[in-house]
Amino acid sequence: MKKKTKSNLATFFAVMVILFAIGAVGSIEDCGGACAGNDNWFLFIIMSVSMIVSGVLSIYFQSEVENENF
Repeated sequence: MKKKTKSNLATFFAVMVILFAIGAVGSIEDCGGACAGNDNWFLFIIMSVSMIVSGVLSIYFQSEVENENF
């Protein structure tokens, strides 16, 4: 894979980590008691696992880009 492609993938997965983190917190938000327990723990688990996988992939591709520089 080309260096530019690896760099783009690292950036993509880094952005996805942020979006998955926002989604995970939003799925279990309490709404200050207004939404009467509409917690979605299943979606929270899916988003959390996706966030962790995306974070690992982001670190992996970033390290591949840095290894090509040396």
